[in-house]
Amino acid sequence: MRLLHLSELTVELPGRTLLDHVNWSIFRGERYGLVGPNGAGKTTILRLIAGQNEPSSGTIQRSRDLTVGYLPQDGVAHKGRSLFEEAWSGLPDLPHLQVEITALREEIAASPDNLELIEELGVLEHRWEDLEGYHAEAKVARVLGGLGFREEDFTRQIEEFSGGWQMRIALAKLLLFDPDLLLLDEPTNHLDLPALVWLEDYLRRFSGSLIIVSHDRSFLDRVVGRIASLERSELIVYLGDYSTFEKARAERQEQLEARAEKVEGEREKLEAFIDRFRYKASKARQVQSRVKMLEKLEDVEVTPANTKRVHFRFPAAPSSGRVVLDIKAVTKNYGNRNVFHDAGVVLSRGEKVALVGVNGAGKSTLCRLIVGVDQPTTGEIKLGHNVTVDYFAQEADFHLDSSLTVLEQLEAESGSAPQSGLRSLLGAFLFSGDDVYKRVSVLSGGEKSRLALAKMLLHPSNFIILDEPTNHLDMASQNVLLDALNAYEGTLLVVSHDRYFLDRLVNRVLEIEGGTLRDWPGNLSEYLSRKGLTDASSAQKDNKSERIPFATGTDAKFKSKEQKRAEAEIRNRLSSAFRAVRDDVNGLQTRIDKHEARKLQIEKLLADEELYRDPDKCRTLMSEYEQIRKELPALLTQWEEAAVRLEELERQKLDELKSQPGANPA
Repeated sequence: MRLLHLSELTVELPGRTLLDHVNWSIFRGERYGLVGPNGAGKTTILRLIAGQNEPSSGTIQRSRDLTVGYLPQDGVAHKGRSLFEEAWSGLPDLPHLQVEITALREEIAASPDNLELIEELGVLEHRWEDLEGYHAEAKVARVLGGLGFREEDFTRQIEEFSGGWQMRIALAKLLLFDPDLLLLDEPTNHLDLPALVWLEDYLRRFSGSLIIVSHDRSFLDRVVGRIASLERSELIVYLGDYSTFEKARAERQEQLEARAEKVEGEREKLEAFIDRFRYKASKARQVQSRVKMLEKLEDVEVTPANTKRVHFRFPAAPSSGRVVLDIKAVTKNYGNRNVFHDAGVVLSRGEKVALVGVNGAGKSTLCRLIVGVDQPTTGEIKLGHNVTVDYFAQEADFHLDSSLTVLEQLEAESGSAPQSGLRSLLGAFLFSGDDVYKRVSVLSGGEKSRLALAKMLLHPSNFIILDEPTNHLDMASQNVLLDALNAYEGTLLVVSHDRYFLDRLVNRVLEIEGGTLRDWPGNLSEYLSRKGLTDASSAQKDNKSERIPFATGTDAKFKSKEQKRAEAEIRNRLSSAFRAVRDDVNGLQTRIDKHEARKLQIEKLLADEELYRDPDKCRTLMSEYEQIRKELPALLTQWEEAAVRLEELERQKLDELKSQPGANPA
């Protein structure tokens, strides 16, 4: 079933076209990662779908009664309720129904013989039971706990929570709302690793459709089955997860570059012939023929080279002593709150170390203690011989001079470096054109973070501390930073929840847990495996197309033999029909893919002037081309009808399984 269709959607901004005649259909159960460089229009598309913005032209067709949930990147704030009450308000129907039931019970208490009120209460309570209202409190608690809230937080007023925790509250409400279409804009930015792994598992079980904007490759690989890529104001859909998309896009880029090179060669030949014989009357007909061919020559637009091709290295610094950092018996208190107790660790020269822990555990505090911005309550932190530290804090203003322009900020740090090199570095961190002349004071938080990172690439230091460096970087900029850090020969301590980034960088993990530091040798994947934080997601990685509803009711291991037998009978009865329809969908998809590939192949052949010297071959190709053009729309319609039948069979199976006593269809 198609939930949403964007038709010829265009968004014009002063001086540029952000989105140019975008077409996109979203079907029930599909999971998309929406990707593209910063500023490409990802957030704009989400806001258009959510109904918060209007396009310059084009239409958005929504299915009847479509429910949409939208999580923005930031700016969400709540107040006036406890945490549990706020999360509870996200449940569809139940909060309103609860108010009605409470009011009716009060009326019945005042008029106990009013049969009409008693009958009305029975209807509402039956509705409450149908909506699983008696299990709702447990579900709210489970979602809040999964996102990192403690049980003692449930009664706290929500205005007491910081901005990052406010975004978690908004996410909890959306998950409990359970919309048909869930739109998430950078949902991982405010999550620590345990909450991130839990969210992945929850979204794998989510039965609706998803569109997720994220720069976390590992997250996209585990959650989505399609990638919608914004390229040059257009939207191109790729099947598969993000890793598959990267390979497909690279292949497409090579094909485009080869085609562009061929077209340019043809253009040069035609122009050379025209210039040579333009004024010869005997060649007038041939010249006119070449002019017409030149006018018909296609324009092949090639995506600009990926920023990853830009490589930078941190400037060399004098070698430090063998011991770079020695933390002994450190305690840190803020008033009555104890952050660390008797923490100790030693870092050696050349180590690349990840610092992890739940939000609020003290990761940023430890970074500030190491660089001397804060002081420990007790204990000692010593830097080794000849250690020079460079520090990237989450608060980018810490590093920048607001009175300078972007370019001046780098010039002040670089000494005699050529301006062309500085501009290339800024371009890798998404500052291009006149952006380099912006004052630091007018930059957004994300722009300031990117500038602070670019500035670090100019500093000679042998110990670098990075606190969440990837939050405001697109994937191309992350690659630039990752390349530079891998080539860096000094010691590195990095706070991040980006598993792709950390796995390719660190060889040791320090975890802050319960006020102490725990040491885990190896990369991040090994740490997560030992902590048991990878099983849930990886167990479901093999089938991205399967949509699993949120599990409620009795766990499978407690089912009776009769329950298991009944569920097996339902699955067996529907399996043959399910397989037949699934085979239809796959067969039609194969035929569509072949037709589209052949259509593209013929179009390339028709662009070759040599073809027209063989009229028979030309007519055969044109006939085949027209046949394909006629057949494709019918095939697409058949595919859509088969996909709807498959969806109906899935829903029938789930409904019958749910109807079983103590059912858990997952």
